[in-house]
Amino acid sequence: MPHRLKIGVIGCGAIAQVMHLPYMTEHDDKFEILALADTHRPTLDAVADHYRVAACFTNWRDLLTHPEIEAVIICHNGSHHDSVIAALNAGKHIFVEKPLAWNVREAEAVAARAAASDRIVQMAYHKRYDPAFTVARDYVDAMRDLSYGRITVLHPDNDLGLSPFRIRRGDGVISEGHHDPGSFEAAVAGQLSGFAGGSLAPLVDEALGPRKDDPRLRLGYGIIVISLIHQIYMLDGFLGMPQRVLHTDIWRQGLSIHALVEYPEEVRVSLDWHYLGHLKDYREEYLFVGAYDRVAMQLPSPYFKSFPSPVVVQGGEGELAWEKRITVSYEEAFKNELIAFYENVVHLREPATTVASAVEHIRLVQALIDAAK
Repeated sequence: MPHRLKIGVIGCGAIAQVMHLPYMTEHDDKFEILALADTHRPTLDAVADHYRVAACFTNWRDLLTHPEIEAVIICHNGSHHDSVIAALNAGKHIFVEKPLAWNVREAEAVAARAAASDRIVQMAYHKRYDPAFTVARDYVDAMRDLSYGRITVLHPDNDLGLSPFRIRRGDGVISEGHHDPGSFEAAVAGQLSGFAGGSLAPLVDEALGPRKDDPRLRLGYGIIVISLIHQIYMLDGFLGMPQRVLHTDIWRQGLSIHALVEYPEEVRVSLDWHYLGHLKDYREEYLFVGAYDRVAMQLPSPYFKSFPSPVVVQGGEGELAWEKRITVSYEEAFKNELIAFYENVVHLREPATTVASAVEHIRLVQALIDAAK
């Protein structure tokens, strides 16, 4: 009988309800959910009732004192600096959602504490666990003269992607179905508050320094930290970290971002992220081109379970040109990363997505905002 990893979940919002809790419940030969924590009591009670979890805490620090919990899934809103360090101090293994922290100082502090621990800390960089990623990366590695890369995200309102699911809000309230994204002005105000306000405000102030009063840069920074971080860790997975940021442009009050980064041998990669709230058609593509071949990986909405991520390869010889479209697998990336976490803990194996790499990613976030006009 395999060991069942005893789990505490900190944060009972959408990603826990849509992905982590269902997949751990499905794989109950590997995971046993012992406790939940969420600051919003109605949500906590509703999710605990649905998954039949008896131990519930509105303060995640109390969850960490549960003597039987071996590992925690950290997926609450905001910075994870405090909860990761506290979980390490409590001797727990950790699976932590992005971002690790909200600025470089915080990330370096977490990394230092993790380096002094024998606990497994895995970044929940789910796109790196998509089976198509490995295939696409191998094709990119085999390119003869990579010249340019282009990473593009066209991002509708987040609730449009969640519309197929039932999200428990507590007190009998369940969010499901179509959600009106509202006005562009409302989106700016809401995301500025959520990603650069409240307890996050001083952390954003620290990152922006003398430009902290520019709301366009505040929102742009928040978007890079919370969303474009996905494309940063994928870029690292494909090519490693760039040498430098050439420029960053942020417009539409912070909801459009374009950046250009440089690699050795004159290879450059552009990153584009655009909030296009009302069109329910999430697009994400990684395209790498050269004189002889091209490789693209196309990702569906992250909330659509078990949708494949096609890999498209182009090549040719003389007048002959060909294109191959590859469906690698229907395996779900969110499930794969949880299974990997289980194996890493059981075998005390270093994850493919480490805290050390997350620090490099936050440093690139800082370099991107520093280069912004």
